[in-house]
Amino acid sequence: MSTRQARQERRESNRYLVLTVLCVPLVLTMLQSTVLSTALRAIQLDLHASITDVQWIVAGYSLTFAALMLTAGTFGDIHGRKKAFVLGLLVFLAGAVASALATSVPLLIGSQLVMGFGAAWITPTSLAIIRDVFTDPKQRAGAIGIWAGIGGAAVSIGPAVGGPMVDAWGWQSIFWMYVPIAVLGLIACVAYLPESVTDGSRRLDLAGTVLSIAWIAAVVYGTIEGPRRGWTDQWVLGAYAVALVLFVVFIVVELRSKDPMLDLRTFRDSGFTGSVFAGFAVYFGLFAITYYMMIWLQNILGWSASGAGLAILPALLLSMVAAPIAGWMTSKFGGGIPLSLGLVAAALSLWGATFYGVGASLADYWWVVLLIGVGLGLTLTPISVVVMSRVPARSAGMASGAANAIRQLGGGIGIAVLGALLTDRMTTSTSDRLTAMHLPEEVRAKVVAGISSGASSASRQGGPIGDAVKLAFVDGLHLAEYVGAAILLGAAVITLILVGRKGSEDIASDRTPAAARR
Repeated sequence: MSTRQARQERRESNRYLVLTVLCVPLVLTMLQSTVLSTALRAIQLDLHASITDVQWIVAGYSLTFAALMLTAGTFGDIHGRKKAFVLGLLVFLAGAVASALATSVPLLIGSQLVMGFGAAWITPTSLAIIRDVFTDPKQRAGAIGIWAGIGGAAVSIGPAVGGPMVDAWGWQSIFWMYVPIAVLGLIACVAYLPESVTDGSRRLDLAGTVLSIAWIAAVVYGTIEGPRRGWTDQWVLGAYAVALVLFVVFIVVELRSKDPMLDLRTFRDSGFTGSVFAGFAVYFGLFAITYYMMIWLQNILGWSASGAGLAILPALLLSMVAAPIAGWMTSKFGGGIPLSLGLVAAALSLWGATFYGVGASLADYWWVVLLIGVGLGLTLTPISVVVMSRVPARSAGMASGAANAIRQLGGGIGIAVLGALLTDRMTTSTSDRLTAMHLPEEVRAKVVAGISSGASSASRQGGPIGDAVKLAFVDGLHLAEYVGAAILLGAAVITLILVGRKGSEDIASDRTPAAARR
């Protein structure tokens, strides 16, 4: 073997060692996205949390995850991606410990905000480092396929891991689980990750950061509080009004900024815009609905946390298989085909779920679980590959941050919007069913008011009232699933048009995103 060949083999080995190190913290952030769903029932009972509280616990992580990824990606481009990555892992670890020790809903929500802050610094910088280390487009597509496959596997395996842990050791155990993994990850990051700074002349856009966090927080607040306060409540309407104003100001500030946190010219590239939109859609629909499906499995079908987690385990296997295949398809045919196929599979999974209600069994809906895995596996890889191929290396952190932030924002808003639809329909359906039973007004009012404390609290009464609440929850869940499926189907068509064959090769490194569209 020649010296040149030996050096080449060492470089290849080092690349995949870096990829391995990057995937460890990624697993933590993706695992947290779904493992929490298996603990929601236990948290409700232990901390006396309402459905609104549960939405805030879930959205607290997604909100900070989405709102800070743009800042994190830009920080990595300017000051070093390794620094940003290690900082994120440290903060994530601190948030996990705080979550495990939380004794009230406000403390748990606060600790989820901390975990989301840490996760926001991990995901975009890891993808930017991959962009920097794997310079060949085809090798990069394969590496991102592995990265996305492992991330998708973590998303899918979350309930399967969390369920048995919650049953055996309580909901706190899902947070203690992160501690040893995060410590090992920190040691490996310090030892093996290369530092990369590609745009040291830029400055952080503090105004853009504050505005982005503020308008996203206002949207989520209004959507979560709407069902509880009423959609015409002054606080809800005020939140939406503030969000709209802040969003407009954010756009104006970014257009005028010398060093914008989000370079809006990037969205002139249809491939970049289409893939980012696909990420938003799949998280808004499929990812958000999985939280409420876990409540359906446990509160309505009576599964344990372990059983509910294991029930969707096949999705893990298919997402792991589909992700590298999607990477190959993207490098061969472009990102439009695998993305659209994945979105259609996700839509079919939600449509299929509407066939089943109170008396369903795994033997009935197993095919829905498989479609969830296919949908995740076929979408996550092409999104990342296309995004990284449509920007020059110096903007990799910003682009990754934008794509992941919008994707997480889709999940957070999806949980809020689809949860609001579910709650509204469930409340109306419960009232109608109890009225048909000719129950006294005070009894009906008490049961309907108790819905905000969770479906299980009312259904545990047993008898006709409990059955009515269960059926009403299914009515609400089916409405949310229909809406999610429609959005995913529409996104599949739009994505195919916008992305097409883009992503199979890089734009020239010295071209701007605006030029890439010509």
